[in-house]
Amino acid sequence: MKKKILVSLFVLVLLAIAGEIFWHWQNQKDVRNINKTLPEGVRVAKSLFGKDYTVVNKIDGYEFKVPKAWEGIEEIEYKDEETILNTRTTGIAIGGLRGSSTVFSLDIYFLSQSEDLLKYSQEIWNFFELEGSLEKIKVGNVEVVKAYEEVHLWGTYVYFWREGNKLYVANNGSEEFIQEIILNGKW
Repeated sequence: MKKKILVSLFVLVLLAIAGEIFWHWQNQKDVRNINKTLPEGVRVAKSLFGKDYTVVNKIDGYEFKVPKAWEGIEEIEYKDEETILNTRTTGIAIGGLRGSSTVFSLDIYFLSQSEDLLKYSQEIWNFFELEGSLEKIKVGNVEVVKAYEEVHLWGTYVYFWREGNKLYVANNGSEEFIQEIILNGKW
């Protein structure tokens, strides 16, 4: 009798584990589809229970959590490397599940020398002929240059910050989203 109970419990535990694995696999379907379009080294990871999304870019050396308000990621595109202002650059563009208000782009400029944050941000701003003024602020402990561009970028915020030889440029309609990404990222 004890043997039957132990075997039954063992079978139930195995079924529960198999069910959990199947549920987790199904829960990750959206991430698997998104990652199909990305180059090796760039991927979206989703937490075990499917609430948190993280963008991991091993090619360019950063990762960050996607704001929960986006409710996930609908699409992500990796921008091929190009040269702007004699500087190698690449980036990503993300569309969240909450529509066009969650379109986010992040560009990385690989600097060959120590550039002044405000000066180089202004050079990029001028190169793209954007309108508006740039100002230095702090986001947590991170020194950033912030701007708002209404004419050419249809009312979006642009934030510039440096980490080592990388200059990051984030663009989104929400300052809160950009600041959340800056603060929770590993740059």
